[in-house]
Amino acid sequence: MGVDPVVALGRSMLMQVVLLTAPLLLAAVAISFIINIIQVLTSLQDQTLSTVPRLLAIGGALFFMMPWMLRHLAHYTVTMLSDFHGVLQ
Repeated sequence: MGVDPVVALGRSMLMQVVLLTAPLLLAAVAISFIINIIQVLTSLQDQTLSTVPRLLAIGGALFFMMPWMLRHLAHYTVTMLSDFHGVLQ
């Protein structure tokens, strides 16, 4: 197995990781931004006020995005394993 197939597999894997984690990260960033604006406006600097809504947003995003994430990951796995004979040579 040469260097090129390994780099291609690594690049494909990293692209899938970015694609699968982007909705969760965007939800966390959006909620953090909103909570930070509220904290600045009200002068409340409690750490719990920023952590709990972020965790709830991530949990909600996981709840709604999990079917899509599982379908996408299953499709990637089947695609990768169906073309595995080229990697073994």
